[in-house]
Order: sequence, then C-alpha cells, then structure tokens
Amino acid sequence: MEELRQNLNYLIIDDFDQMRVSFKGMLTSYGATDVTTCASGEKALKLLANNSYDVVICDYNLGDGKDGQQVLEEARYLGYLGHAATFFMITAESNMPMVMSALEHQPDDYMVKPINREVLHHRLTVALNRKRQLKAIDDALIRDDKLSAIDLCRDRCGKDLKQRLYLAKLQAELCLDIKRVDEAEKIYQEILAIRNFPWARFGLSKIDFLKDNHGRAEVEFRTLIEQNHLYLEVYDWLVRLLEKRGDTEEAQHLLQEAVDLSPKAVVRQRKLGQLAERNGDASRAERAYQAAIRWGRNSCFASAQEYRYLANIYQNTGRRPKMVKLLSEGRKRFSHQPADRIQMLCGQALAQHHQGVMTGLEIYLDEIVRLVDEHKRDVTAHHLLDAADDLFQLSKSDEAQELLKVLLGNHHDDECWIDRVRQLMLQHGRDHHIEELVSIARTELQQIHVKCTELLRSDRLKQAITLLNDTIERYPRNRTLMLMAAGAMINYMRDNGIDPGYHFRCRFSLNRLLERDHQDSDAGRFLDMLNKITPVSVEEGFSGQN
Repeated sequence: MEELRQNLNYLIIDDFDQMRVSFKGMLTSYGATDVTTCASGEKALKLLANNSYDVVICDYNLGDGKDGQQVLEEARYLGYLGHAATFFMITAESNMPMVMSALEHQPDDYMVKPINREVLHHRLTVALNRKRQLKAIDDALIRDDKLSAIDLCRDRCGKDLKQRLYLAKLQAELCLDIKRVDEAEKIYQEILAIRNFPWARFGLSKIDFLKDNHGRAEVEFRTLIEQNHLYLEVYDWLVRLLEKRGDTEEAQHLLQEAVDLSPKAVVRQRKLGQLAERNGDASRAERAYQAAIRWGRNSCFASAQEYRYLANIYQNTGRRPKMVKLLSEGRKRFSHQPADRIQMLCGQALAQHHQGVMTGLEIYLDEIVRLVDEHKRDVTAHHLLDAADDLFQLSKSDEAQELLKVLLGNHHDDECWIDRVRQLMLQHGRDHHIEELVSIARTELQQIHVKCTELLRSDRLKQAITLLNDTIERYPRNRTLMLMAAGAMINYMRDNGIDPGYHFRCRFSLNRLLERDHQDSDAGRFLDMLNKITPVSVEEGFSGQN
C-alpha cells in the first residue's frame, strides 16, 4: 500500500525486545523505512516530545513505569499527538475494566495479541486512509486556529463522503469549543436526520446543558447511559448536572459506577473522593483517594490533592503514622510545582501542629505564604481554600484571610466560590468578618471594571489595558479581567498593528484560560480573533519563544 511507504515515521513501544523486532520487521516488509523503537513509556514520551510520528504502535503493558494508557493520555494532554497521527494500542489484556480504561482515551485502534502481518497491514491501511486527509486540519489546530479548522472540516465533508461523519463530529466539537453553539446544534441535528448516532445525541444533550435546559439534558444523559452503560463521558456530564442542582449523593453513586467500569481514571477517582467527603462518606472517600494515588503513580493527571485529602482522613481517624508516611511520599513526588508544594507543606504543618511539634512550624508557614505570593498565577481556588482552612486550624487567621482575599479577587463574580468562602469562615468562627471580606473584594473589582469600561468607551485603549494588566498582576486568575484585557489588546492591535508585548500577553492569557477549561468558549473566540489579525511572521516568532 502506497500510504505505508510514503515517508511515514513509525514509533514502536514495547518492553519485550522480541515484539519490537517483530513489529519492525512487519513494517519494513510493507516498505516502511523510518521506524524507531523503544522499551519504556518514559522513553516514548521523550521521543514523542521531540519528534513527529505519523504512526505509534504501543503495547499496553510496559513493565515498571508508565503503561500504554498513560503514554497515550500524557501524549494527548501535552499535545504530542495531533489529529493526523495514528495511535494503535496493542495488548494481551482481556480484563474489562483495564480495557475500558485504555479505550476511554480513544486510541485509533485496539488490537489483541497475537497479531500477524496481514491483520496489522489491514488495520494500518484502514486507519491511514481515515487520517491522510486531516493534515491541514491538524496544522490549523496546532496554530490554535479553530475557525480555519472548522472551515476545513466543512469543506472536506462535501468532498469526502467516507470521512463525512468523523469530520462533522470534529466540526461540531470545535464549534462547541468556541461557543458557536447554534452551529454545532445544527450539525448534530443534520447527522441525526440521517441516523440515530449516540454521539450526536450526546452533543445535543451537552448543548441543552450549556443552554440551561437541564431537564431535557438529564433525560437524554440517562437514556444514553441506559442504552450503553460504557459511555463514560456521559456519566461525567450527568454528574456535573447533578452537582449543579445540589444532588451530591446521586452524583457520588453515578461516579462510583463510572470508576467501577474504568478504575484507572485518576481525575474521576479524585472527584469521587471529594464528593464522598462532602456527603460524609469517609470510607468511600478514603478508597477513592487511595485509588487515585495508586493509578496516578505514573500519570500526568496525578496531583498533590489526593495525598493531602487522604492524609486528612488518616489524621481524623487517628492513623498518624500512615499520615506522616503519606505526606513524606507526597512531598518527595510533588516538589516542583508550587501549588502542589503548598498542599504538601500545609499538610506537614498541620500534622506537626496536631502532634504538638512546634519546631520548624513557622518555617513551613512562611514558605506557604511566600509560595502563594510568588506563584499566584498557578495557585487555584481549590489550593487557596485548602491552605486557608489549614491556616485557620493553625490559629493563623490573618494569613488565612489574606489567601481568601486573593481567592475572592480572582472570583469576585462567582457566587459558588463566594459561598464556599462564607462556609469556611463560618466553620472557623469568623462570621463577623465574612461580609466585610466579600464586600472589599467585590467593590474593588467592580470599581476597576467600571473605570475600564469608561476608558474603553472613550477609545482610551492603552490606559484601559494598563489598568487591567496591573490588576491582573494582583489577581492573575480573574477570568473576567483576563478576557476584558484580551479584547482590549486585540482591538488595539487590529487598529494600530501588532504590538509584540500585547500579542504575547494576550496569547499567553487566553491559552491559560483554555488550559483551565478547554470548553471556555469566550477564550476560544478571542483566540480565533487574535489568530485572524496575526501575520505569519509574528506567529513564527511567537512559536520560537516556546
């Protein structure tokens, strides 16, 4: 087959030398000339980070270290695999939960050993036929140019009937990403007029949820699960819906069903633990956090949170040796990311406090405050709330309230986080300070918003941008201000030409918002606007800075 010989780059990942030799032999017999092999997940990720591969053939079980699923999830998460790349998962695994965990990350194909030359050739032929038309779309997505990718999908749909369904699905998903909800809705409806595809029904249900048609969305989510109990992404959306209306017990029950089906989903296990804790189900929370730690040992989705929350459970149930051991393990593992270090330092300080060991406690507290101040951009609301809770328990109320001021400054218009701050302060007997703290944050940010609006309306763009960027330095996770600043900088550059400083800051902020929530349609829309006014020379220069 011509596609198997056209200068394609292959990567084979298998911990058995004999299997690497076998797969390489089969590929070279088809005419492949550029075939790289490696024996571990860690080595594979280094290769994927520094090279572009058209086809990856990866065994599920890779011995010690990362397994095939973790290679796939991390490569996708870090952007090492584009839409045009083909990823094959190879396994002798027949255990259903393990198979589901692997399939959830959607490899292009999943093949069970033994695999002969003819089977591999057929599967490669089918996959490459499906992928060869996607390079232009992939290039657009690498540039964060979703508008062009949508146009290319639409154009290909009319020319390639075999790929029409895949392209329509991708086009609808991209439309949802940039909040072209009505366009996505139309695509799903057109597909459903042809055939009752579950993914199109799921797409319409997500749109119902986003439009606050929760009743209709819930009915369809439940129907999809009844018809296919392995459709795990639907569970996540139904859990979101149940949480939004305050039904945390059913949300926990549903999430438990999902992790039973796919236990290696680290983020889902962590979420289950948090829901169980909110519902007062400490034993279920403990098991979920333990699972998140076990399955997350080699996963890019592991975090210090599961260590910290499990340590709290050990502390509250009198298992201090286990708590100390767990915190020590967590501190060693999460020593590089500031937000994770804060979690571990808080846990260590609290553990020492409960044990009556005061030596070195102030050093921990000073380090926590320093890290929060120096790394505000990376410290989430969850981290700030947890750290404030710990500081209150350590009788450091002033320091705790300073952290809550940062949290409220980042989320001054988010009633959910404001309510959580209120609950925390009530819990620690600080109710007489609650409204004052909330009012100060809201008033300051509202005044800045009004001032910037006045400046923008009077075409004083540079003054507005300066004020917004100065405020963002203090509250670097305030989505409203980040979007307002991005819009102002884009408008300025549209009228006055590209300003490299504005361009870099604008793109950086929008990418940060999309990292936090890839479905942030406003950030996606502004990023598309930025791409439209960015000359290729500037784009290449920006890429070189990364």
